[in-house]
Amino acid sequence: MGYLVGVKETGEILGWDRRKVSTYHLRGVLPKPISNLSSGPIWFRKQIEYYKISKDSGLTTYYTDGETVYECKNNFPMKETNFSPEEIKESPGNYILYQEKDIKQLITVILEKNPIAQFLSFESISFLHDLGILDTDVFHNYVNNFNNSFENIGPNEEGRNKE
Repeated sequence: MGYLVGVKETGEILGWDRRKVSTYHLRGVLPKPISNLSSGPIWFRKQIEYYKISKDSGLTTYYTDGETVYECKNNFPMKETNFSPEEIKESPGNYILYQEKDIKQLITVILEKNPIAQFLSFESISFLHDLGILDTDVFHNYVNNFNNSFENIGPNEEGRNKE
């Protein structure tokens, strides 16, 4: 299984036909592709797998920027809510809350090519990107600088035959 997928493979993962994948992509419902080729959009397999999981879970994601709380949905602009950060924290329910200070630290780690960034989960970075919390430039910076984790998938044979 490759780590890149097109429309056909995305349909197989989601249980959709190619037309539905294309339609949802054009409507901006699917995660942002890493590239658009003449053959169509290309995603990381993990982006589509995580999209499927998050879509099925009914999880709501919020982002606080000071005293403003935004609701974040996959590939939609953040929408300001009437909630205060305290109201969100006290409310029961199935949600994730990201705070501005934490996201700023994450962006700094990625942009400064801090070695700790290699241990960040691709799924988390992709999720934040698809919600609009992380800019596309930061996401691509992460992928480009820590791409070796995607290229070297598979067993390493070096040194196995030595006694």
